[in-house]
Amino acid sequence: MAVHAPLRAQEVPTVYDYWKLERGNASQYLYQGLSDRAFSLLEKRQGEIGKLQTQTDWQRRQAYVRQQLAKALGPFPEKTPLQPVVTGVLHKTGYSVEKLYYQSRPGYYVSAALFLPNQRAQKAPAIIFCSGHTDQGFRSETYQQMILNYVGKGFIVLAFDPIGQGERIQYQDTDLFKGATKEHSYPGAQSFLAGISPAQYFIWDGIRSVDYLLSRPEVDPLRIGITGRSGGGTQSAYIAAVDDRILAAAPECYITSFDKLLRSNGPQDAEQNLLHALKNGLDLADLLEVRAPKPTLIVATTRDMFSIQGARDSYIEARKAFKAFGKIEHMNMTEDDAGHASTLKNRESTYAFFQKYLNNPGSSKDQ
Repeated sequence: MAVHAPLRAQEVPTVYDYWKLERGNASQYLYQGLSDRAFSLLEKRQGEIGKLQTQTDWQRRQAYVRQQLAKALGPFPEKTPLQPVVTGVLHKTGYSVEKLYYQSRPGYYVSAALFLPNQRAQKAPAIIFCSGHTDQGFRSETYQQMILNYVGKGFIVLAFDPIGQGERIQYQDTDLFKGATKEHSYPGAQSFLAGISPAQYFIWDGIRSVDYLLSRPEVDPLRIGITGRSGGGTQSAYIAAVDDRILAAAPECYITSFDKLLRSNGPQDAEQNLLHALKNGLDLADLLEVRAPKPTLIVATTRDMFSIQGARDSYIEARKAFKAFGKIEHMNMTEDDAGHASTLKNRESTYAFFQKYLNNPGSSKDQ
């Protein structure tokens, strides 16, 4: 895999023509002003990152990032009984699916499905699958293909619905909020007004999903992975950054840099923006670096709305952290020439990544 030279904030990227920040455009004056403040903060962060050399340097940085993530997210609630309920079981050729729900907070229900391969190790590796922005949640055809490939390769998979998707739709009586993006951003705006990052709710659902997996006797607690595309890439990057029980993480079609994001599509859904993250010196690469040296894979596409230049920049920066820990090979990246989509090459690279680092060898071919 080729290593790509990082782009500096001052350069005008030319790989793909999707840059939307226009100087001199009166309709963008406010956005320009806010972006310039962000670029100044990001430049300061780059100066601090450039000083990090040793493992001790990076460990101090990790402690700082954890502190700032905790500040941005606010205190998580107390862990209360999940009270899981299995509502039915589907028996398929080679695997079964338990339909279930549990409570990540009292009275706050998470709908999910546990996919169990018939042929598996006594204590099998497990993958948490986070869904992107589809109303169907993990039931979409694209996500089912990935989930069932993992199951066919001997992984247990727990797929859960984010709030506002699948069986957790909130605004059922109006067309105004149809779609996962609006389902997230409307309550997200109210959450920000209350001083709470809406990401906290998404992340806490993921942490409690790990708790549920570890309650299952079929699961090896030392071989837990997480992945997901788009909004699922966001969730998997966040959850893996804050939950040390996750060994291997492969966020797909999300990782970029704030520098490139602000120059192109701009800020995304409410849960994809952490309170005071830029002010406190955080970038998306920090979600990877705080995990070092645990195995991590960026899954990217060249024509994604999440800039490929930013993904490459984050990859190159994160490898410095992993190198300082003596595990540069644990920071990986796969990319394919496509839009915001799952591709054959990236799926097979992701299967191979989990097969290697969750110690579950076999064919990585996509079925």
